[in-house]
Amino acid sequence: MKFYESFPIIDSNDSVIGSLNIFDNKERVLTHSENNFLEKSVQQINRWVTSKENEQRLRKHDNLFQLSNDLIGIASFEGSFVKINPAFSKTLGWTNEKFMESPFSDFIHEDDKEETTIAMQNLALGKSVVNFTNRYKTKEGENKWIEWTSTPDLEAKLVFTIGRDVTEFVQREQLLKKSEQKYHKLFDNIQGILSIHDLDGNFIDVNDAGLAATGYSRKVMQKSTIFHLRDAQYHDEIKEYLKAIKKYGKASGEMSIVKKSGENAIWYFISTLDEDEAGNKQVLTNVIDITERKKLNNELKKAKEEAEEAFKAKSEFVANMSHEIRTPLNGIIGFTELALATKLDETQKQYLEIINQSGVSLYSIINDILDFSKMESNNMKLAIDRIEVEEIVSEAFNIVSYGINTKGLEMLLDIDHNIPHYIWADAMRLKQILVNLLGNALKFTEKGEIKLYVTILENYGEGKMRLRFGVSDTGIGIHKDKQQEIFNPFSQEDGSITKRFGGTGLGLSISNKLLALANSKLQLESEQGKGSNFYFDLDFRVEDEELENGLHDIKSVLIVDDNENNRKILKRMLEIKNIQVKEAESGLKALLVMLENPEFDVIIMDYHMPIMDGIETIQKIKGLKPSAQELPFIVLYSSSDDDKLQAACDELEVSSRLVKPIRMKQMYQTLSRIKNNEAAKAPVIEEKPTQPTICDLKILVAEDNDVNMHLTRLYLKSIVPNAIIVEATNGAEAVEKYKKEFPDFVLMDVQMPKMNGLEAARKIRAAEVQMEVPIIALTAGSLPGEKEKCLNAGMTDFLTKPLLKQSLSHMLSKWLGEKVTNGGGK
Repeated sequence: MKFYESFPIIDSNDSVIGSLNIFDNKERVLTHSENNFLEKSVQQINRWVTSKENEQRLRKHDNLFQLSNDLIGIASFEGSFVKINPAFSKTLGWTNEKFMESPFSDFIHEDDKEETTIAMQNLALGKSVVNFTNRYKTKEGENKWIEWTSTPDLEAKLVFTIGRDVTEFVQREQLLKKSEQKYHKLFDNIQGILSIHDLDGNFIDVNDAGLAATGYSRKVMQKSTIFHLRDAQYHDEIKEYLKAIKKYGKASGEMSIVKKSGENAIWYFISTLDEDEAGNKQVLTNVIDITERKKLNNELKKAKEEAEEAFKAKSEFVANMSHEIRTPLNGIIGFTELALATKLDETQKQYLEIINQSGVSLYSIINDILDFSKMESNNMKLAIDRIEVEEIVSEAFNIVSYGINTKGLEMLLDIDHNIPHYIWADAMRLKQILVNLLGNALKFTEKGEIKLYVTILENYGEGKMRLRFGVSDTGIGIHKDKQQEIFNPFSQEDGSITKRFGGTGLGLSISNKLLALANSKLQLESEQGKGSNFYFDLDFRVEDEELENGLHDIKSVLIVDDNENNRKILKRMLEIKNIQVKEAESGLKALLVMLENPEFDVIIMDYHMPIMDGIETIQKIKGLKPSAQELPFIVLYSSSDDDKLQAACDELEVSSRLVKPIRMKQMYQTLSRIKNNEAAKAPVIEEKPTQPTICDLKILVAEDNDVNMHLTRLYLKSIVPNAIIVEATNGAEAVEKYKKEFPDFVLMDVQMPKMNGLEAARKIRAAEVQMEVPIIALTAGSLPGEKEKCLNAGMTDFLTKPLLKQSLSHMLSKWLGEKVTNGGGK
């Protein structure tokens, strides 16, 4: 090859992509025309290559144009689209033809047309437009926000533009803006104090209430910190507060601040860590100005302390007044009780009975008023302890027995035999409620009977029961419309009741308040003219006691009583012990029964019966059958019949006498003694103990009142004739005489000069070296918690004034144990 010539082929980017080559076997030189032809040929090839490349680019760009989700278009300076992509139709709903045949201003929201015109004018001047937003109407009638980026081609007088649907973004911004406006409006207008500060304590914002509270302007506050609002001595507290916010994200408490005026204020704050829109940490604080509340609390605290001092003074006054009132009452009731036991003519006896009952009534009224006062001030509390059911209800009956016997009413005591021996209750308050109910029944009953009953409502097991205590009578009854009124303080069925029967009208109200302390209340069933039944239900912890039977030899008993209910109660008592019972409702009926020649182991005879009383019936039975001479008789009677009945019973050799109401345990013990030939002719009454037999008994009495000392001495000489009585007139003397005499029993008045009974008891306990001596408190019992104070001081038990012989006798028997045994004599 002798000849070679090459012409390069170049693309649109000036890159060589090939060449046009000439070859020849001969040596030669191209002519001018040949060279010109070849250059033109190469140029033609280059144009063809560039054209092909442009076609490829256009196809590629057209694909992007057609497939883009953004709105891509070409518009004229006059305001019409020349070309648009399908995204226009997808976004706005109109066809491309519709867009092409109408000015685009027809689709723009009226409020945005002016700004759009200005933007087009800027483009016509050669300025690009970036992030311009306007609203386009959709075919469905909605408006969509489109954000445009546009650039002009001045030579072609065209605008190339790309738009994006930002409707959701704009709407979110608008909602956020509205929310912020609402928040700022709320922040500024809320009555509470609100502030925002950063983690260094610099205030970011404070609402109008906060500005008003501090006295500073918003401009000043935004340049201040929390430290500026507090004295330097509290700056360490602020640092701890900021640490807590950073660590836990929240904090709350109280702080004192200084206002612009120099005044101090106390704020209660609750702070929470938050972030602003940019993610910066900030603390939102809600503040309550508690300055006035603090001031009021301090005033209330001071007032409370003053009230407590006043209440203490009032309590002491009540205690002193109670003591002063009960002291002479003690003498009146006690000495009339002793006088009534002496020989008197009928007129003297009548006068003394009136004095005694007046004293008892006054005592009852004072108790009601003091109890009501304690309840009104919420100072009444229950003292729960183990008590005997029979003992407590019998004691309640004994308190009103004189009045019941005086009226000639029948007394019935009906205790379910399945009730355990012990319950856990406040003995004093339970007895008080029962006495109130019994006293109420006595007041409104002129004939018939009064029954105190205790029944089991529910046995929960595991030593727990619900019991019902009730008192029913055959009195005047209560009209249905008035039954709720009588439970209100100072209320009775009507005003004439108070005038006719007396009383404070507080008894039922007090009982109800006491029951409320144990989540119970009094309930009533009554019919006017037919009597009433008051009852209440309580849950108790219970405990039983195994009692020896001892009645195996008694197989058959005759009960003679004109009261059907009493016969039923007695029959139930005996049938529990598998004893067969025969009943007679009168003395005559009893004689007819005896004529049938039955064999009875014991005859239980009521004393008060119409036509033929119990003594006359016993006489006739003994005269009727010689075998009846040795037959044991138990006479049931009221305590008022004691004197005249004793001689008759002694003459007829009656085995035992029992004072009504009859207790189950009492009946069993009497029957047991009869069969063991140990029957006593004196009444068997646990609540009314007979003379104890004393072995070297020494009793210390501490009492500052001469009348009460004399009365107590007489009581003790009557109950325990052989006892040595040591007297002390104050607490200090009582302590000295205790150390010198070493008594077996101490009666201690609580309120005495020089040293009170509580302090004396403590000193006696401190001086003891051997067994504890029983110390019995003598008190008015009017202050809340007085019994507890006595027991805490080391006292053993508690007696309230006025002191009754029966109560003192019971206390001696209860605590002297081996040194006191029941013996004969009255």
